[in-house]
Amino acid sequence: MGSVGDVEGFILKSRSPSCGIKDVKVYRDMEKGAAVALDVGFFGGAVLKTFPHLPVEDEGRLTNFKLREHFLTRLYTLAGFRRIKPSRRMGEMVRFHTENKLLFMAYNQKELKILGRIVANLEKLPVDRVFERYESHLHNVFLRPSRYTSNVNVMMHALGYFSKGLSHREKSYFLDSLERYRSGKIPLSACLSVIRAWIERFEEEYLMKQTYFEPFPEGLVEISDSGKGRKL
Repeated sequence: MGSVGDVEGFILKSRSPSCGIKDVKVYRDMEKGAAVALDVGFFGGAVLKTFPHLPVEDEGRLTNFKLREHFLTRLYTLAGFRRIKPSRRMGEMVRFHTENKLLFMAYNQKELKILGRIVANLEKLPVDRVFERYESHLHNVFLRPSRYTSNVNVMMHALGYFSKGLSHREKSYFLDSLERYRSGKIPLSACLSVIRAWIERFEEEYLMKQTYFEPFPEGLVEISDSGKGRKL
């Protein structure tokens, strides 16, 4: 299993005897009969054991928009960190952390604070140790999908960058959109598209660099995606 080299994550065949990561039927013998248990497949189990921190999903679960969004966000963020690891430069880590702040805020504010302290490195630890600690807590950020309440908080935070330049009607429209998102009537992308337009309009450089507004290539989201499962 270690011979696969550098990988960012796995998409495995759903319920496959070899690749399934859950709900794989286990039978007592080769004879026909009812399954006696549900478990992981041989290969799927080995993946989970060998790569416990990487994003692993089966194809069936990825039909859920929220789960796929979480998987891709985690996948691309961890890949971004892996690209800067060989540099062992604190400046690269600071840049990575800064560009992902709002994304981390939406996922896990507790871990965001811990990552901030690691980057500050007040203990003056060796760079290798700092990268090691940062990566460990980076994995913790994505233990679960972001909650809709956290996304609302992040978007309210982003709104503060434009509040002085917006008209009352523009603010009211956006706040109404947030309420509709909160109640499940519109997807998160509807609110994010408004903020992205304001980022360009006001040339807000800090927000332009925030991965939160496009954590993975937009082309990976199909226009038919409904956003089901948003409130996980």
